Amino acid sequence: MGLQPKEPHMRFAINPATTMPYDFETDLAAYRKAGFRHLELWLDKLEKYLQCHELAEARDLLQKRELEPVGACCAVELMLEDVTTRPPRLAAFKRKLELCRKLDCPTLVIVPDFPQRSDPRAYGAVERNLTTAARIAADFDVKLALEFIQGNKLIATLATAKEIVRAVRHPNLGLLLDLFHFWMDRSHAEEIDDLQPGELLLVHLNETRSGPPECMAGDEDRVFPGQGRGNVAEMVRRIQATGYDGFWSLELFDRTVWTWPIDRILSAARESLAKVEALR
Repeated sequence: MGLQPKEPHMRFAINPATTMPYDFETDLAAYRKAGFRHLELWLDKLEKYLQCHELAEARDLLQKRELEPVGACCAVELMLEDVTTRPPRLAAFKRKLELCRKLDCPTLVIVPDFPQRSDPRAYGAVERNLTTAARIAADFDVKLALEFIQGNKLIATLATAKEIVRAVRHPNLGLLLDLFHFWMDRSHAEEIDDLQPGELLLVHLNETRSGPPECMAGDEDRVFPGQGRGNVAEMVRRIQATGYDGFWSLELFDRTVWTWPIDRILSAARESLAKVEALR
């Protein structure tokens, strides 16, 4: 009997939302101490740091801590309107892309607009506007990772996000799959299976708190992998079966966890990621 092919190695990162109360410098020092080597940039934290520091100092700090950015969160309001028609919005978008470029961050996460109601006529504009955004991102050598958001009236499921990305067909636009949003809405595990190499740019790793979905309030109901009601093992297997070899970034918005000392948060994070790795 021949040897079975080994599943791709899991590469983990930490999203600073998991340690939201702590600032950029504190995050980086603690991540390095906890053994992380990859992170997403939380751009609001970075911008606050840059109020008193130069961008070169942020770059030097990342290098000193031996931390490599794999993504940045996030850009908004790119889909229902052409970003080039709103100069302040365009400037803000380009600012985020420039931060990514200067800090060697390959991917900027983008989230849908939040219309009050669904409108099937909106998707043509969404595709055109994302084409424009992807072309702008290409000028900065940054890719955009489209994240679907549970309950959103525009892009709430993996199926819709895939359809949009495939319609745009731009090399600088791909997908982000957040397990919480996947489990909380109408996405189905089988929809992962036809993901093509290069389409999936980043995975946000978490679980949904145990209990009926109707009782969930939202983002704060994410918990560490292994502590919730989702089938992490199945998701990992399905995603890896597509050939995905990118990063799995731990992202929580747990208000209780936020009250902990940062070292305790990261110790729990490392423990949960070790359990995920053991599922392979």
